[in-house]
Amino acid sequence: MKTKEKIRILEKLIERSNTVKIEKSDDPDFKNWKNLVERTLIKVYGKDSVEFEHFTKLRFFYRAMIYTSNSDYTSDHLQCFRRDFKLLIDSINTYIEELKEEDIEKVDDGANESLSNEISKIFISHSSKDSEVVEEIIEILETIGVESNQIFCTSFEGYGIGLGEDFLNAIKTELSSDVLVLFVLSNNFYESPVCMCEMGASWVLSKEHIPIIVPPLSYENIKGVIPLTQGMLLLDSLKWNSFKERIEEIFNIRNPLSFSTWERKRDRICNRLENVLKD
Repeated sequence: MKTKEKIRILEKLIERSNTVKIEKSDDPDFKNWKNLVERTLIKVYGKDSVEFEHFTKLRFFYRAMIYTSNSDYTSDHLQCFRRDFKLLIDSINTYIEELKEEDIEKVDDGANESLSNEISKIFISHSSKDSEVVEEIIEILETIGVESNQIFCTSFEGYGIGLGEDFLNAIKTELSSDVLVLFVLSNNFYESPVCMCEMGASWVLSKEHIPIIVPPLSYENIKGVIPLTQGMLLLDSLKWNSFKERIEEIFNIRNPLSFSTWERKRDRICNRLENVLKD
């Protein structure tokens, strides 16, 4: 990810912090913002980073040693919330300043910042009407070894857009050069204006694409739609084997499933997909 892109999405966190009006850790607006911060820090720095570790240590509420029926820690909770909220805002601002300094140093050295060679996330472009199919594709990805936080899919909570987030802005943020896009191509996909917009944006911005063709569509139906990209039929088990190898290579899966275990799980998922398509 480019340094400027990191700066932009971190600055977005500061901007979105203004939506937090109630100083309570269980306030819905705060929880939405906090979830966005968590996903963004993982995306920018990684789950094992010092930045993410510092974030996880913030509590935003007072932890009393002993609770009684008449205990009132309202002022303690407020004080703790304000302290941790300020710490988080200050930390994000510090990260932004560090990235800006890093960017300036690269310019001074005359170095042109290049795109990362690594793909760190999978974006599943699909119609919401195909959510049952997409759920099984997510199951395949996680069976292969892809982490849930590396999958962006708007139809399922925990894989996509948080409550209250702007739909189009969230998709725009996720589409970048370090994303592998899976196009779940179906009749529903082609009937959706949003899906067609996603396809155009993904083709321009992302590094790699894999079309997954949902029957009754066939290769002939997508011929010329996404040039220079090899697609696969949804129920082609041999293609899923090739898909597994490619995903393991891209995401550097260190402990892949044995072939016999993979085939058993793959066939079970393909059987469920067949049933979904029959309904």
